[in-house]
Amino acid sequence: MTLIISWIGVDDKKEGKEISSIYIASDSRYTWGNAGKFDFGIKVFGSSKYPEIFGFCGDVLFPSTILGQLIPQIDNGLLLNDHDNCDTKNEIISGYIKTSLDTYPKGFLAGTFTILHGTRNGKVFKLFKTSFSPETGIKNEEIELPKVSKKVYSGGSGKTEFDKNWEEWEKEKHNDFRTSRGVYHCLYQTLKSIKDPQTGGLPQIVGLYRNKNSRLFGIVENDKKYIYGKESSENINSTTIEWRNENFERMNPETLKIIEGAQRQPS
Repeated sequence: MTLIISWIGVDDKKEGKEISSIYIASDSRYTWGNAGKFDFGIKVFGSSKYPEIFGFCGDVLFPSTILGQLIPQIDNGLLLNDHDNCDTKNEIISGYIKTSLDTYPKGFLAGTFTILHGTRNGKVFKLFKTSFSPETGIKNEEIELPKVSKKVYSGGSGKTEFDKNWEEWEKEKHNDFRTSRGVYHCLYQTLKSIKDPQTGGLPQIVGLYRNKNSRLFGIVENDKKYIYGKESSENINSTTIEWRNENFERMNPETLKIIEGAQRQPS
């Protein structure tokens, strides 16, 4: 089933508090019941041409197939236009998901699934959730985003353990109270101790800032680099994406040290 979370970062501006970033993160484990596991499964997606990010939990085959179809069409300008607002973009995307599900053999769905869609138009950020269950069918809804940095969604079979841990981060005395990094800290520590056998591996993250399009984040752990849970042993061009450590500090992928001048975060 997995663990998927989303959170926002909020800045203080002269005009008041404004959302400055939105993230979708997940673990990296695919499972086939008790038959086996694969800790390099892709669960978060992003468009390189539009400010659209996605993630899913639950059934693996349908969401991963649909998102694999959506991203190339978005990137090639087939589905969205630059002038579309957030609601219009989600209406198009959720409609695509619904019509695809209409012809999908329901007997091959592994129960339920949820697909998150984060989007931005100008300075406006929005988050939507498309969910399916055999009992209620498919439903699309907007998730309200507050004007404070915090978790805005958690789901999947790892949700119970994450939410229990999250109670500590929600205490005002916590060093990471109401911070964007706090949600990632909780995710990282939850994955290190999680008991749910369907959730595991390293975190994977996509995000949106106020400018440009989706951003993929690499993970640095124990002087090694990971993308989608897999160690990047190949000779990759590491400088094209952002890298973060367990404290969500920005890392130099060539030296594997914290970037000079980057803000250090309490652990």
